[in-house]
Amino acid sequence: MMANIDSQTTDLLRFGPLGKMNLTSKEQVTPHKISLLVLIYEYCELKKKQNQPFIFGQNVLDPEERISENEKRDFMTLILKLLQSPDLSLRDLLDQTQSILKPKIFDEFTDRLKEFYEEDILPLTDFFQELHRMLSEPIAPEMPVISSNSVLGLFFRRMILMFDSLSFSQVTALYNQFKHYYEEVNVPHQIDESENFGGSLMDSITKETERLTCSALGRESSHYGLGPMKSESGGYFSHKQAEYFISRQGFLLQHNEKEAMSPKELQTQISSMLQSNPALAEAHFLSYMNNLRVKEYCNALHNLFHCFDRNTNFSDDSITNKTVEEDVSRRYASLNLAGLHFRFGHKEEALTALQEAIRMAQETNDHVCLQHALSWLHRIEDSGNARTANLIARSVDKSEELSLPNITSLSVQALARHNAFSTAKPSSVMEYTLKSDVLNCQHSQPHFMCVSYAQKSALWHMYGKQESSSMCSQLVLNLDTSEGGIYHNGEAVCLALCNLARIFAEEGNYMLALEVINNAKQRFPPQTQHAHLWMTYEQEIMFDRSLLSLRDELASQALSGLHALDEDEYKLRSGIFKMEKGDVSSSQTILRKLKEHVQANVHKFSPEFPCRVMLAMADLYIQTGNHVSATSQILECITSAKEHHLDYTHSLAAVYLAFVQLLMELPEKALTLLDQHMVTVLSHGNCLDRARTLYCYARCTVAAGSKLPKADRKSSLLLAVKLMMNVIELFNKLEAHMRVKDATYYLARLYNELGYNDERNKCAYDFRQLDSVFPTNSRTAVLRL
Repeated sequence: MMANIDSQTTDLLRFGPLGKMNLTSKEQVTPHKISLLVLIYEYCELKKKQNQPFIFGQNVLDPEERISENEKRDFMTLILKLLQSPDLSLRDLLDQTQSILKPKIFDEFTDRLKEFYEEDILPLTDFFQELHRMLSEPIAPEMPVISSNSVLGLFFRRMILMFDSLSFSQVTALYNQFKHYYEEVNVPHQIDESENFGGSLMDSITKETERLTCSALGRESSHYGLGPMKSESGGYFSHKQAEYFISRQGFLLQHNEKEAMSPKELQTQISSMLQSNPALAEAHFLSYMNNLRVKEYCNALHNLFHCFDRNTNFSDDSITNKTVEEDVSRRYASLNLAGLHFRFGHKEEALTALQEAIRMAQETNDHVCLQHALSWLHRIEDSGNARTANLIARSVDKSEELSLPNITSLSVQALARHNAFSTAKPSSVMEYTLKSDVLNCQHSQPHFMCVSYAQKSALWHMYGKQESSSMCSQLVLNLDTSEGGIYHNGEAVCLALCNLARIFAEEGNYMLALEVINNAKQRFPPQTQHAHLWMTYEQEIMFDRSLLSLRDELASQALSGLHALDEDEYKLRSGIFKMEKGDVSSSQTILRKLKEHVQANVHKFSPEFPCRVMLAMADLYIQTGNHVSATSQILECITSAKEHHLDYTHSLAAVYLAFVQLLMELPEKALTLLDQHMVTVLSHGNCLDRARTLYCYARCTVAAGSKLPKADRKSSLLLAVKLMMNVIELFNKLEAHMRVKDATYYLARLYNELGYNDERNKCAYDFRQLDSVFPTNSRTAVLRL
């Protein structure tokens, strides 16, 4: 065992004159390929009988034995899949073919395999002679079943050529491998010569048998240069099978990770592939991508180094005869290394690797590599400054000049995001996103279209346009992104689903929100690289719902889950949670430190997040009766919102300011302020904000009407009653029991002042029922908005 490990380690670190030797395995005859040859042969024999003209007196095929067009299509699709896949065990092969094949073909197939197993080498050699005759039959008077230039014909010719080149000892080793391969399904002592073989094989498929290994098979075949046929790590890969497997899994990892193999299974297949093809650099790069998805830094770095080591010539003449491919490999190795360090938060290391790539690209005037490096540079640099904007603008212009639509599209979107965070007008920001959409449509880039719509959804959410944000998220999910039969299922799709779930939850439709989150769970299982997105949104939705319904234990659990996913969001919600429980000092400490952190690293946050922190602090000061400090936080929030054109945040902050004015006994000014901003909140706000705004408006209306004549005062009270009924309905929808209790109490007082005793008594009863289940444990909660 240790000898095998040492030999593999020596190969991985092999440099010097043999560094570029082609160690990739050639096509080999294996038991699995022999089974495929038998399968295709028996199918062709039945098809040949089916194509023969009808002659009276000769045996004809039964109608049930004739092959339909749908069955031909299924068989050809299966054979193509098997040719491109690594070697399978006989049990797996039978499981895949039994439902596709005609019973007659399946019986002939199993009988032929039994004959190979029982009658030694001679039937095997005769079978290859029969294959040779099948391909060499004259075309006239009828066309052959298999053309020698077709996919199956080329497969037959390669296998015949490889079998004819084997020595007698190698043929013997191949036969011994076939025996082990066959005995996995049919154990020798269970075979009865008097019984029908086909029946025993059919029974062996449906019954569980003991798991057998083929370690001796690999040891025996290695002496004859045949390579391992089946090991614990997976099947044998030829060079073409390995290339197809790498391209397929790489495509799936980029476009639809769910359809790709799980990280553990994929790494097992890659290990098996490297046993058969130790010099295949692309296999190491696929392993690098597989480690990135599970955030395994050490193995990802290890595989990235080995990938580009195998693309480098270390022979003696390499100093003077460097090929263009090797220079390109070094440049893009540095680019990938920079991307790896950036992904794991190693900013200085990423900049160092990127500068090395830029230096090598400048030496050879590689403008394409320079554009890739420039697009990485403006992403690694601190965002929000003039230098970053200049880098992005240069990237857009040069990429468009070099006809690099993918880099151009991403750079335009990056410029739109930069401008949105840098106080640009929303109209100019959306104009840039429109240019990106046009570019994506012109070059058929559905992946970048999803990214563009997801970013527009985030921008609309930041500006407070809820319906526009929802529409863009739905467009992401309804785009036709099919490519090669695989629909794009990346980060943009996950963000769109999470955004819709958040919108449903904010409207009190918690069941619909959980259904959308469950859909995201199915699309992005926990081991995928984008699963942290729906995990974060799930914890946020659970926290908001638990906080409103006074389930402190569930809210605390949600906070614990959020702590591992989003540190800043955890701190903000932790401060709100402490405030709701009445722990004012802890809440104030958490929110003050968070605000200082945000101000020190303002470029890392969206403009909306600092405003949320300020409003949370304002809410805390309101509940503690510190109106001056609350006003200071609200005005600071309004200033920031105006600067970044956050209309909804500005209106929400104005509602807070109106509530402070109400508490300071200035209801007329509060009403004037609410009249200016209430339409924005009611049009674009969530259920909670709408209810709080209506509640504040009702209280301001009643307070301002206290100085009016009796008739006008009654009309203001009736208006307040109508508003409070809407408020209670909205709070009930959100399961905000404590807020329902407060609103019911206020409504009872309104009915009492109007003299509606029956309605007052009903509200008083509802209040007592709610108070018995949800008592008020904190004085500060009474003064909240």
